[in-house]
Amino acid sequence: METVLALLPVFVIFPILFAFRQSAVRAGFAAFSVAIFIAVFSPVFHVTWPQILESAIKGSLITLIVAYVLFFGILLFHLMNEKGLIRSIASFVANSTADPVRQVMILVIAFSPLIESVTGFGIAILVTAPLLVALGFERQKAAILSLTGLSAVPWGALATGTVIGASLSGIPLRMFGAGSALLTLPTFFYFAWITVWLTGGWKEVRKRGVELAAVAGSLAGSVWLFSTYISVELAGVLGSMVAIGVEWLFIRGSVSKTNAMDRSGDRVFKIGKAVSPYLILTLILLMTRLVSPVESFLSTHAVLDLPGYSFRLPVMYSPGFPILITCLFTIFMFNIGRLTVLKAVRSTVAQWWPVTLSTFLFVSMSQVMLDSGMTSTLAHAAALLFGSAFVAISPLIGGMGGFLTGSNAAANAMFIQLQMQTAHQLGLSPELLASGQNTSASHMTMASPTRVLLSRTVCGISSETRLLKQSMLIASGSLLIILMEIAVRSYW
Repeated sequence: METVLALLPVFVIFPILFAFRQSAVRAGFAAFSVAIFIAVFSPVFHVTWPQILESAIKGSLITLIVAYVLFFGILLFHLMNEKGLIRSIASFVANSTADPVRQVMILVIAFSPLIESVTGFGIAILVTAPLLVALGFERQKAAILSLTGLSAVPWGALATGTVIGASLSGIPLRMFGAGSALLTLPTFFYFAWITVWLTGGWKEVRKRGVELAAVAGSLAGSVWLFSTYISVELAGVLGSMVAIGVEWLFIRGSVSKTNAMDRSGDRVFKIGKAVSPYLILTLILLMTRLVSPVESFLSTHAVLDLPGYSFRLPVMYSPGFPILITCLFTIFMFNIGRLTVLKAVRSTVAQWWPVTLSTFLFVSMSQVMLDSGMTSTLAHAAALLFGSAFVAISPLIGGMGGFLTGSNAAANAMFIQLQMQTAHQLGLSPELLASGQNTSASHMTMASPTRVLLSRTVCGISSETRLLKQSMLIASGSLLIILMEIAVRSYW
């Protein structure tokens, strides 16, 4: 009975999302409310109202980390989009070659992770899907390709979901990011293979074997390298740039044959100007992470420090601050008027608040479950029921969270503490299961109803049933890869 009660806050999410077709915000509100009701009125998990309030405050503080980065990340996208910079970059990338397979490779495999790494929460779909349709791809295919491009979600919005996972699990961010990157390595090859197969079938997969391996390998290897040694927050951005560069070399190698590339200096200057906000952001972030005096100053000044809640947010060291600086640079560099800025802010708020509110509700639900003992009860039950076989269940739990919420930040908030406690009870590696939670949740977001709805809407598809099945199948393949990796590493 105790286990059933502890499961109720999670189980209530399913009918609300899928039977009643309500939003993630309403599902999160219902789950949070059920958790509070059980915690207050159940003698087994009883906590007081002041303790509930404390849990909610902890949830709001953790959510603040996401909200800060996410707001300015989305704002930067809208500022650039209003000035046509995103379209200029994407068109330049797509028109670099007349080869449709290479157009897809550079857009979906290399460029989409860059957009997602800066903005997060599926915004890359808004960039790649319309362009694929404009290039002549059938709408259904453009929609599924844009979803497949969400291969770097652990580093989305400058790795805010990964930062949340590290914060909640107590694992150092560098270790957590490197572990996630290691598990994600083979999935980059998998998504690259799927992308080319969807575009041209087995013939193109065989034909592009070396090119596929080079582009996917450069993305995978550089993301791991940057996560491990440079900056987890920047790993997706820098890794994508490396992959774009590698694919660019293949395109340049065949340019004399296709004669499809405009080499004019004026065009190169224009694209350089269009990408300047991303270059500025990258340089600022690199400076804050690699220059010791700058890092020391930013991490010790303007710090929001609440020891009573074990919370510390260096406002200027957080990725949100460099994105804010980049937004200001973009406004002045491109002379964006006040009305355009206000329009971008309104668009940002419209996308920002549902994600922020749903994250708060899921984080707070998880905190109530932790403080009341529900998480401990579930961890104990999972340990008894599955034993060491829990390593096979762990990615499924993470994937379920990503599928339900469409966010690895919210999924980590829901389940990472359960993963950690179960790992400790079974003597498994907490770091391995926590990284598995993060990566499995991230990859299953591409099949979540919110992401599928976004791609369907952008591409103008009337029904999402087929799209949902396709995305679920592709995402499940990546989940299987992660499960096998965790099982093998846990065994050895």
